[in-house]
This record gives sequence, C-alpha cells and structure tokens, in this order.
Amino acid sequence: LGYLSNSAYVNNPSFSHLMNRNNNGGESKVIICGGKGGVGKTTTSSALAVGMAGEGHKVALISTDPAHSLGDVFDMDLSGGKPIDCPLFGVESSSTDGELSIIEIDPSAALADFKSIVDKLVTSTPLSSSSGGSDLGSTMQDLSGIFDTLPAGTDEVVALAKIVNLVQKGGYDRVVLDTAPTGHTLRMLGTPTFIAELIDRVLIISDKINSNAAVKMLLASAASSYGDSSDLGSAAATAKSTLLKFQMQMYDLEDLFANARQTEFLVVTIPTELAVKESVRLVNDLTFEAPEMPIRVRNVVANQVLREDGGDAALFLGRIVDTQSTSIASLKQSLEEMNLDISMRPEITEVPYLDTEPRGVFGLKMLSGELLKEPEEKRISSPV
Repeated sequence: LGYLSNSAYVNNPSFSHLMNRNNNGGESKVIICGGKGGVGKTTTSSALAVGMAGEGHKVALISTDPAHSLGDVFDMDLSGGKPIDCPLFGVESSSTDGELSIIEIDPSAALADFKSIVDKLVTSTPLSSSSGGSDLGSTMQDLSGIFDTLPAGTDEVVALAKIVNLVQKGGYDRVVLDTAPTGHTLRMLGTPTFIAELIDRVLIISDKINSNAAVKMLLASAASSYGDSSDLGSAAATAKSTLLKFQMQMYDLEDLFANARQTEFLVVTIPTELAVKESVRLVNDLTFEAPEMPIRVRNVVANQVLREDGGDAALFLGRIVDTQSTSIASLKQSLEEMNLDISMRPEITEVPYLDTEPRGVFGLKMLSGELLKEPEEKRISSPV
C-alpha cells in the first residue's frame, strides 16, 4: 500500500492539499471514496490513508463494509468496531509523526443498536393496540411502520455516526471513508436528514404513549411486578437522552457532508466503458442533483491503467493467466473436498475471455452459446 501510494498519490499535485501538513486550515479533512463495485475502492482508500500517515498526518480509515475488506487488505483482525492502530513498518515516509488507525464498523449491528434504543423508549411497555382506545392503537401502528420506511443504506449511515466523534474529538486531521457501491453511497449522503426526522417521529410517538392514562397504569403494574417502579422510567429516560444525542450526530453528519471545505468525494473507477459511464453519472449526481448541498469531487482515480507503450501488457497478461490458473485449481480442489455424491457435484464451465463487453441480444446470445453447449463440446472442467 505504501508503494502504491508513493507511486500514485504522495507526490501527485492533485493530492497535495491532502498530503501537505500546512494545508489544514484548522479543520479535519474527510475523504469519501466511492464508485462502482469491483473498481478498487478499498485498495485506493487504504493506499491514500497510508500515504497521508507517511506524510505525518493522524489518519482514521473507516469502512462500513460487512465483508471486512479492510481486514483483508491490511491482513489484520479489525473486529470489535473500535480504532486499531496500524504500524507503518517499511513505509517510505517523510515524517515519523504520522499515525494510522483503522475501524471496521458493522452496519447491521449499528442499526440493531439504534432499533433497540427506540424499543426501550417506546415498545418495551406491555401494550396492546387496544390499550387506551383507538388513538393509542393508531399511534402504535405509526410506530410499527417507522422501520418499514427505512431507505437502503440507512444501516451504513447509522454506523457512520461514529465519524462525527472522530472528526470532532478523535484528534484525527484526516478521515478516509471506504463506502459501499455507488447506489447506496448516493442514498447515504441524503439519509442523515431522514434519520433525524425519523427520530422526531419516534419522540412524538413516545410522548403520545407516555401521556396516556391507561399506559401509565400498565407501566405502574409492570414496574411493581418487577419490584422496582423506577426501572422502566429510568430506561425510557436514558433511551430518550441517547436518541437525542444520536439525532444531533445526524445533523452534524449532514453538515459534514455539505461542507465543501472539509469534505470531498473521491470517485474510483476502472477504464472500462460501463464503469466510466457510471462514474460520470456519479460525478454529475454529486455535483448537480442537490444544488443546495453539492459534494465537492476533487479527483477521479482510474485503476488498472496500462502504459500506452504496451511495455507492461505482457507482464499484466502473464499475471492474469497465473492468477486464473491458481484460482481455477483452488475451486476444483474445494469442490472435491466437499465429498459430494457425483450427482450432486457442480461442474465448472470456463467461459472464454471476450474482447468486448456483450451488448444487446446478439452479444448475449453469443455468450449463452458457450454456456449451453453440450458437455463434450464446451470447454469444461469438472472435479470428477
């Protein structure tokens, strides 16, 4: 990662505002790396983080990818959702003051924690929809529908509440965010407002429930059965306080995304027709879709680019062939080790490399022809 960063970013004038230590303006800088799946976002964000740490910055690298990609890239156990220091041994650097902390946040666990806070505030009460009349029944129906309206990417945004604390109190002057693929990223940028408004709804519903006389009687009865009438009230008060703090974090996160001085978006792509089209669409959407809150796109990183003189083409192809051979052999071995009955054992069909991306019915028909050939006709590998 240090080699890649020194080759592509450290001495690149386009990234000097991130590398230079005298260019902070007193604010932490947040770099959001996004793009289509499979274009190298995690590698790019990791190399950039290592490069900035090598130049003397205190860097936090954050991922909300449940696949634990950062752990794979750094070959470290990053479980636990807390910052883990990454030693910079062997990284060529201009300063020894830099630090790199890596955090992998589980978005599903973060969303579950958020829901549990809401449950403690509102739904831990032993209520039925008939308690307190039709008004309370409709209120409970409102509550049950809240989590049915959550947009895709909500779990990621809930997890990113930690970014606010890192920027405000963590002492980091660079925060790099490795995001999910393009679609969720765009939704993610607009979700903090949605969640803040959702919390308002929860608080209103909580007030309606707790002001109902029938509910108070049920609460008192439930509390006395536990032997301590203060337990439920205390839990609700704590949950409400936690939810209000979380709501403020969502507003702060929204402000952070909208601050062009502090936050920028780094679009990552590869030089293929479809990937480039999606990247252009992403830049356009980030810049023009919400004029009142444009996201600054300073750089586009195109990975896997071969030199124009073709000098590295043979090396590139040779490594691809070696990697493919090793991977196919590993796949065959894995299937064999499953000890499946021959009638249940999957066959491996090797589809030849196509010199262009299939387009239209004709192109797809050519591809399907390879898949539908009889076993003795098609190029086939089997663990048999």
